[in-house]
Amino acid sequence: MTEDAMLAVNKLSRDAFIARYGSLYANADWAAAEAYACRPFVSLKALNATLSAMIGAAPQEAQRRVLRGYVGLETLLAVASGVPQAPSGVPAGLDRLAPEIFAQFRSLNKAYEHRFDMPFILDMMGLEATDVMAALESRLQHKPEVELHVALQEITRMAEAKLLTMPPVLA
Repeated sequence: MTEDAMLAVNKLSRDAFIARYGSLYANADWAAAEAYACRPFVSLKALNATLSAMIGAAPQEAQRRVLRGYVGLETLLAVASGVPQAPSGVPAGLDRLAPEIFAQFRSLNKAYEHRFDMPFILDMMGLEATDVMAALESRLQHKPEVELHVALQEITRMAEAKLLTMPPVLA
């Protein structure tokens, strides 16, 4: 992003800043409100790092509210099984699973949600179903505080990808 474009970002009013960046993280417009005070940002990556830090410094229950705002594996599996729910696309080939693999995904996902009290969130861009399964099995072994951190890292990656593809701020 050019220096002029970052200048335009940094010149946004508080309300415009929150309106533009408050939805980068689900249920976390408060993080954008807090990040506004940290301007100027040298890059969009710095902006995302600040938003992520605000969420990372929040109480665990606030972090869990943010995480619960994301589409988790259960929703994707419901879509893959033909149950009408959002979102419309199913990544990683989850809609092409053999019935026994589908059942294994469902079982592991239920165990994950029960253990961690949040949806299983994974940036599935470029992944195959076997990668998702491996991540799910691996992350089920984490301690709850470790898994909370890993899930927050996942949404940080997703937010950065979204941020970097947003149209530029018009001065």
